[in-house]
Amino acid sequence: MTGHTSTTVISHGADSDVAWEARLEAIRGRLREGGDAPGASVERQLALLDELTGFELGRFLLINRGLNAQWTHRVVTYIPGTAADGSLEQTVFEKLPATLATRERFGLFRTELQALLRPGAVMASVPCGLMGELLLLDYAQHQDVRLMGIDLDREALAGAATLASQRGLADRVSLRCADAWQPGFSEEADVVTSNGLNIYEPDDARVTALYRTFFEMLKPGGHLVTSFLTPPPALSAESPWHAAAIDHTALALQHLLFVRIIEAKWSAFRTHAQTARQLEEAGFEDIRFIDDRARMFPTVVARKAGR
Repeated sequence: MTGHTSTTVISHGADSDVAWEARLEAIRGRLREGGDAPGASVERQLALLDELTGFELGRFLLINRGLNAQWTHRVVTYIPGTAADGSLEQTVFEKLPATLATRERFGLFRTELQALLRPGAVMASVPCGLMGELLLLDYAQHQDVRLMGIDLDREALAGAATLASQRGLADRVSLRCADAWQPGFSEEADVVTSNGLNIYEPDDARVTALYRTFFEMLKPGGHLVTSFLTPPPALSAESPWHAAAIDHTALALQHLLFVRIIEAKWSAFRTHAQTARQLEEAGFEDIRFIDDRARMFPTVVARKAGR
């Protein structure tokens, strides 16, 4: 879920130059000032803060308030049972609705992208992160597919290069450090995949412009595979969330962790209808939604008219 503006990564890193203890003390002060939350006293919030400091992902989120390429990849490829039983770390990785939706979204992407593989296809990921959606596909029947990755985060590109080598795909991968709105690739792609950037971008016009950039990257008849976060019921009467598929105790804890304590940056929510309008405005047609069970993090596939 790495995101960025034209010059700055917006998903993580902006707060990382703040000293660790100073950062924690600032959060403690904010929580005390904010008082009790529904179902959670200040003492409970401070205890959760202390638990977050006890594992790697918790510390990263407290500093950065978002996920970088490495952590996004670790979340979506996490194997249940890895974290200690009963720990907050296990809860974050295995029970929070947002984490489950993110991992399910990753699986949906891979299914859709595998189905779009064609002989000689060019597939691009923007921003690519570690490029797991493409690099973990099965290319046994598609030896001549070429892969392109674009990201503003050089650490993400280095991680993608490493994963490509591990997968035996390094000779098929081209990586470029560039902004998603100005990718700079002259070659047209058969498929563009993009996850995690629009959820950090609150400006609807900029998201539509991003989709237009993807449209221009595609060959006629090419496909975009992307995703978006839907609004929770508390924020929108149009929320599509499927209540029966959500653990509401875990959801309440998620709100405490991500909204109250961490103040996570991934908070640009959009509905299916809004996303369809934005994609249509960018030029796409044949728009198809594939919902995760909770309808929190839908996948959407759209086509550029042509052959």
